[in-house]
Amino acid sequence: MEEIKPYDQILKLLENKACLKQQIFRTTSAVFERFKNQLEVLGDKMRLDFKDKDSSVEIRYSEKGDFEALLKFSGDVLVISMHSNIFSFPPEHAVNQLKYVQEDPARKYCGIIHIHNFLADSLKYNRTSDMGYLLGRIFINKDEHFFVDGQSQLGFLFNSFGKGKIKESQVVEILELAIIYCMDFDLLTPPFDTVRQITLEEKQFMGANSGYPTGKRMGYKFRTELEGTSIPSDQKK
Repeated sequence: MEEIKPYDQILKLLENKACLKQQIFRTTSAVFERFKNQLEVLGDKMRLDFKDKDSSVEIRYSEKGDFEALLKFSGDVLVISMHSNIFSFPPEHAVNQLKYVQEDPARKYCGIIHIHNFLADSLKYNRTSDMGYLLGRIFINKDEHFFVDGQSQLGFLFNSFGKGKIKESQVVEILELAIIYCMDFDLLTPPFDTVRQITLEEKQFMGANSGYPTGKRMGYKFRTELEGTSIPSDQKK
């Protein structure tokens, strides 16, 4: 058997992996555009339906470049962002145990859309020490099949990887559940002892940025961190 030369091997890897990753990037970008469009539509609908109840509640959609979109609603901001790189999974990950992936290992490569929650004042006052929280990660492969690793219902309603392309109704439902989680995820006062002493630098920061470094309650874990997988056992080989 003729030995493959290193240069020929490079060309083969470019054909197999580089082309695949470009395809996944284009697929993920198209899905991300759908998320941005639906987030804008949802924001417009919320603003119209709520304006007569309390006009002081600001609901506003905006974008930052091609890879980030934000929806501000009252004191919260939902941020959706697309990572520019393509990812695989560690060998021990449950995705690799799926018959769907074992039939075609290229299916395990995914683009990622992140969903974060920030306080609106963190962005308004540029409080760079404030915490934001990851609510969910949407994994999308070359076939536009997907699953979601996330908080609350996001972690178990959308975990059927390989069962079909992402539907417009699912895009809307993911965004709506994320907004609900933002509003249910309360800002809690820190223990007195943790804020009893401050440095002069912290005091100057407070004056310039309107308050202590702030975040919502901490210590949660994703369902996958607690259970070890987001893929139900009936999908495994």
